[in-house]
Amino acid sequence: MVMTAKERVAAFLLEHATRAYCDACLARALGIDPSTAYRAASRIGSVNGFVRQYALCSECGMSRLTIRAQG
Repeated sequence: MVMTAKERVAAFLLEHATRAYCDACLARALGIDPSTAYRAASRIGSVNGFVRQYALCSECGMSRLTIRAQG
């Protein structure tokens, strides 16, 4: 079964529930295009269980728009 980018992003975030990721780091971790990561993160950011906000990315340490699974 092939997972969509949205499903891959959600699964990755659930596996790393305590960490927030910017779109660029999320894209790098999943091997997808940054614009694809942005669209997927934007879509799941409005779903219960995920938080989309400006925060420090746990990967690059920059203050950016991030997404994380609520823990």
